[in-house]
Amino acid sequence: MNNQLVKLEADLIGYRRAVDQIFSPALITSKSWQECLSEILIQTAQLYLDYLVVTKGLSELEPFASGSDDSGSVATDPAREMRRRTELKRRLDSSTSWPGFRPHNSFSNLTGFRTRQDYIESFTLHLPEIYEETFRVEAYIESFLTDRNSAALVRLSIGLRHLGQNHASFVLQPLEWAADEDSWDESLVDATP
Repeated sequence: MNNQLVKLEADLIGYRRAVDQIFSPALITSKSWQECLSEILIQTAQLYLDYLVVTKGLSELEPFASGSDDSGSVATDPAREMRRRTELKRRLDSSTSWPGFRPHNSFSNLTGFRTRQDYIESFTLHLPEIYEETFRVEAYIESFLTDRNSAALVRLSIGLRHLGQNHASFVLQPLEWAADEDSWDESLVDATP
């Protein structure tokens, strides 16, 4: 299970790197946006899988946990999260390649993802929330691996559940549709600068 925690740490970092690519100046075509969103989908799905595997296996780690040396919870940085959310919304709203995205699919009416704005709202809510939670989960992993702190193990479980149940599970479907090649049509993009 320790190996799974080490893998989870790498996946948390991989997620942040994937989301950071949204701000790359190289993201100028529908194809590059589709590829970027595909990588975010993969990283988000990996975190969701990690959440399922790690929370299922936490009971295996409990016998190795030391007393409840509660060094305190790791606070998220709400200001950093709000900045990330604002920057992401600005980037998604202003992209000239997003017009190549065709948001409607056969499940749009069932899911409520009918317009580009529906996707932008989902991404700007969930992606920054997951991003911020990755820092907290990473700190709890480090705390547990360093001193086998049982309080860190409990907090790790709570952070993973929040990340998986409250955010990753809700953004996977819109990410999957946005990452699908068939959701993009370069001819819809205005070629004028």
